[in-house]
Amino acid sequence: MRNDSAEWNSVPGDVGPAKELSPEGLVEQSKAGCREAFGLLVEHYQERVFNFLCRLAGNPHDAEDLTQETFIKVYQNIHRFNCAQAFSTWLFTIAKRTAYNHFRASRRFRELPADEEVDFQDPSILLEQKDQRTSIWKLAEQLAPDQYQALWLRYAEGFSIADTAKILNTNQIRVRVLVHRARKSLARSLGGRYADQIK
Repeated sequence: MRNDSAEWNSVPGDVGPAKELSPEGLVEQSKAGCREAFGLLVEHYQERVFNFLCRLAGNPHDAEDLTQETFIKVYQNIHRFNCAQAFSTWLFTIAKRTAYNHFRASRRFRELPADEEVDFQDPSILLEQKDQRTSIWKLAEQLAPDQYQALWLRYAEGFSIADTAKILNTNQIRVRVLVHRARKSLARSLGGRYADQIK
């Protein structure tokens, strides 16, 4: 993908200590107006955001545009970010909303009925073996978009149930429902191979 961080990382001079900062430190410097720090934030997160948006959009072209739009929104609103929360959660929330708004007219993102069955078991066993991950995620692309988003954020990105709920602008029960349904669908598609492990 093209490197769109250049527009924020264009201030002359050595970034210096900013390169040694954690993402949280870069956020603090970005809030104070340091464009170099924001450029480093873009470099740190852009691949993850692009991969997330590529899976939502279904093609890299739209994902590139949405990634750039996401970081523009972050840049314009970083002064509003509350450092008491995780920056990655805030960032992915903006990315998801940007994609949602982009595809709203096509109804790409479907809602899950509120009365679906709830299950609290952890389906991480599906992803324990590295050689299984690619095929499982490829299969997961056939899930309903909301189920796929919940599964990806929870297990590919490692967000907690609470943070996943914030990103998807829903509650934790709904996230658990989405993950449960996604797991059951994957188990059926896998012909019951993992059914005894993910009930």
